[in-house]
Amino acid sequence: MQFRILGPLEVVDDGRHIDVSGQRQRTVLAMLLLESGRVVSNDRLVEAIWERKPPATSRTQVQIGICALRRMLPAEPHPGPIVTRSPGYLLRMTEGQLDLHAFEERVAAGRRAAAAHQPQQAVKELRAALGLWQGHALTDISSKPVRASAVQLDERRLAVQEQCLELELRLGNHHRAVSELGALVTAHPLRERLRVLLMTALHRAGRQAEALDAYRQARAALVERLGIEPGAELQRLHRMILAGEEEWGAPPRVQPFIKVTAPAAAPGGPGSGPAVPALPAVPATAAVPAHKIPRLLPADIADFTGRTRAIQRILAAPTRTDAPRTVVPVTVITGRGGSGKTTLAVHVAHRLAPDYPDGQLFAKLSGAPGHPTSAAEVLRRFLRALGVSDEAVPSSVEERAEMYRDLLAERRVLVVLDGAASECQVAPLLPGSSGSRVLITSWRRFTGLPADTRIELSRFQRESSVEMLMKIIGRRRVAAEPLAVEELCRACDDLPLVLRAAAARLAARPHRAVADAVAQAEAVDGCADAARRPDELRHVEQTVRTCMTPAYAALSPEAQRALRRLAQLEIPDFAPWVGAPLLACEPHRAQDLLDELTESYLLDAVVDQASRAVRYRFPAFVRAFALERLAAEESPEEQRAALWRVLDTLAYLTGEAQRRSGHGDPPVPDEPIRCHAMPRSLIDRLLADPFAWYQQERAQVEAAGRQAAEIGLWTISCRLASSSTVLAGK
Repeated sequence: MQFRILGPLEVVDDGRHIDVSGQRQRTVLAMLLLESGRVVSNDRLVEAIWERKPPATSRTQVQIGICALRRMLPAEPHPGPIVTRSPGYLLRMTEGQLDLHAFEERVAAGRRAAAAHQPQQAVKELRAALGLWQGHALTDISSKPVRASAVQLDERRLAVQEQCLELELRLGNHHRAVSELGALVTAHPLRERLRVLLMTALHRAGRQAEALDAYRQARAALVERLGIEPGAELQRLHRMILAGEEEWGAPPRVQPFIKVTAPAAAPGGPGSGPAVPALPAVPATAAVPAHKIPRLLPADIADFTGRTRAIQRILAAPTRTDAPRTVVPVTVITGRGGSGKTTLAVHVAHRLAPDYPDGQLFAKLSGAPGHPTSAAEVLRRFLRALGVSDEAVPSSVEERAEMYRDLLAERRVLVVLDGAASECQVAPLLPGSSGSRVLITSWRRFTGLPADTRIELSRFQRESSVEMLMKIIGRRRVAAEPLAVEELCRACDDLPLVLRAAAARLAARPHRAVADAVAQAEAVDGCADAARRPDELRHVEQTVRTCMTPAYAALSPEAQRALRRLAQLEIPDFAPWVGAPLLACEPHRAQDLLDELTESYLLDAVVDQASRAVRYRFPAFVRAFALERLAAEESPEEQRAALWRVLDTLAYLTGEAQRRSGHGDPPVPDEPIRCHAMPRSLIDRLLADPFAWYQQERAQVEAAGRQAAEIGLWTISCRLASSSTVLAGK
């Protein structure tokens, strides 16, 4: 069985075309093929099909689509090519099944031949690679995530075409190359390297007038569409043709991917012809138009602390100089609000900047709360920074992205995208060629975007926390109160942003003891006071609320509601079933919302190593923030109703556990106790071992009993207390 994505999506089995019907099934198959041999998560498949507006049944529909694909594709060898592998699915491939793999193998063979000074063999291999294409990659799939990957594949094809045509010119095949280059220039009018090759081919063919006209057309296109003059390479070639020079005015520079020296042709033999200058090698940094180089990075901080391992991983990530590459290197940095993602990205970007002499671009994608900066707006800013006039910036996102990729195609530029909300927001901002590099930060676990390196930041190690305090308030103050410093780090949960805010407050008040800041951070302990905790540690514009707001604003409305209502529960942690009664929704939908909160670092999921059961808890400061939003966005009646449903359900389950344990029914209450939004099958599964369930929930049952009594839910409090006494004594 063979799969084809270098053109329309096709599946062929023993010469027979298999009809993969249904746009959803085709989208799922395309995603699996693009990541062949790697697991594609359910979340990525959902986003590929529905983008940011999936229905409540999206996961179920993905499963249905997978089942349909399995029926369409041959199941031999068992169990078939599509394998379920947490957290999604994997498409197993053998050698030669995917045309993309064959393309990459042929390209690698061509580059090896070129490096061995075998240009004719190199052309043969590259032509064979290009012959596998049947049009634009996955041209019949409209999904935005798929299109983003397909665009990168098309860029890889174009890069190989350029390399192949350069070899053709070095072999003296300029007549044959002219028509092919003309078609490519028409399709990619802003790609200066193609213009250089076309002018060289025309000049070598003795068509100097047409070569000069090609320069005129190139200049007109660049000035009209971008507002810039042609790059140095084009201008130098133009001057050489005008002057009738036989050699380039400057020594040829080394082409980074293919180093070829064509053998001298015998007079009158193949490859001979008019005496014309040799084709210039592609420079390691391609010709840059004569305009300003963007330097948009924010300032680095002088007291940057910690993150040594993360920095080493980012600096050691693959770059274009490591090996021939066709994919832009991408590093994704994720973590909870306040973990220092932006600070790390900016710090590393400054260290990487010398490797990207054609510029550094930076964009803050979070925008206003609930309104992330659009890709169209970021592209407009980037194009302006690259020298494009306002009038020349296209109106559509697609045209802006095409112009952006064209401008970066032959440059080495570092792109930093800070606070990305979704893969769809980022996809148009990725360069199309491997000469540039991208750093992305996000408060979401950004698994939907292929990346060379993924960095997940957590809290500081305690040594780094103490080191930061030393840098900000001074070593003497830290040494004078070592115990208070330890307590302050603990109270700030070792979060860099919170620590910096507390330290800045101390630095502004040199007369205050560190112990005072600890006391202030710990002065509040109850639910009501906890809602004020972020403000207690605020200093200037650095606030905990600021770092949590973007993640909260990016949530779906249902997930925001879930976060707010979960914060009401005065329990140390909770099981997944809690979400259903809390939101009065089906358990599978509640699970999706808990997953969304976990992916955004607003809940921590903890897996018990023995039972493999999953429980959730709030990270430090998040519950206080959620309580603040609860008070601002929901009425007291809504708050009480949600809390009552959860406590009522917990009381029901505790009583049911007592009954199923064989120690009698709980007393009949004055008011009925109900189970809300939980099917009988789920109850049976939870209480299959009632004693084990109670031991797992004991701390929650006791805390919930106290909370129910405090708010006047006496019937629920009594049930929790009585059944807990029975179960605890057995």
